[in-house]
Amino acid sequence: MANLTERIQLTREHRDLILKYGYVSGRLEASLRRWPKGQAIRRVGMTRVELQWLIGDLSHSCVKGKAGTDVEAVADLCDHLEYAQQTGDGDLDMMW
Repeated sequence: MANLTERIQLTREHRDLILKYGYVSGRLEASLRRWPKGQAIRRVGMTRVELQWLIGDLSHSCVKGKAGTDVEAVADLCDHLEYAQQTGDGDLDMMW
């Protein structure tokens, strides 16, 4: 099994955006779909490759106009994921 080295805090809104505009499958998709009801924030583990692909997928959705009215929220999510990728800090406090 791949090493889940990236630990990223996500909100439920992030999860919904990822499932809608990111092309996730397998273990990462299952992890996102198992989100406990009533839990606003959750730390999700992923590999470096999954994180890189996710950023690319979400960025592509923004650039190609596929994110529609969610474009700003998807762009903010990309910023959060890129920050985590560059610094290793996946906590949401950088966003507030």
